[in-house]
Amino acid sequence: MDTDQSVNLPDSPRSTRTRRPDDRGPEIARAALDLFVTRGFAATKLEDVAKAAGVSKGLPYLYFRNKEELFKAVIAEAIGEPLVKATEFVDSYEGSTEDLLRDLIVRFRAFAESPLGGVIKLILAEAGNFPDVAHFYCSTFELRGRALFAKTLRRGVARGEFRPIADIDATAIVVAQPLAMHSVWLRSLAPFDKQAPTNDAFYAAYLDLILKGLRS
Repeated sequence: MDTDQSVNLPDSPRSTRTRRPDDRGPEIARAALDLFVTRGFAATKLEDVAKAAGVSKGLPYLYFRNKEELFKAVIAEAIGEPLVKATEFVDSYEGSTEDLLRDLIVRFRAFAESPLGGVIKLILAEAGNFPDVAHFYCSTFELRGRALFAKTLRRGVARGEFRPIADIDATAIVVAQPLAMHSVWLRSLAPFDKQAPTNDAFYAAYLDLILKGLRS
């Protein structure tokens, strides 16, 4: 498994302004994330993003060739740093693997409940319309996030804390996907579900089910 933690961002044209291009790119991406999540990708214009970021109407074009490249930058801005920090956390963890998995879920929950978590729903909603963006997300972030859960599972099996697992990569998907889907559900159907469990109840039930299935 590739352990390189660098994030390959979309190529961006360089500005000729005196201010370094990297200074404003993340600001524009963060403004775009908020608008894409709240309004939808198709309904958001680059001029809207520029206004929200407090920059001139044409400045986003100096950083991103088109709206699709901005979409990739939004994904990288939202997920890149949390994923790197989660990887470092797993690699340096010294406690039991069950505690590691619990703490990893706490970190994912904090991400999912933050404004950044809305990017998951955005990606799923637009995957069919922008396959290149979907491929970028899967190859750059989804596979690495899944590998993080697989690494945690292998750690538990190797230490005798988890039972032998026939297909760890498939099991990593089983562990990871309910978390992503819950993040989407919170921003779609949950507000209309009168019997929706609280987030505390969901994560407690999730951990109870997953850990009892994994324990040696």
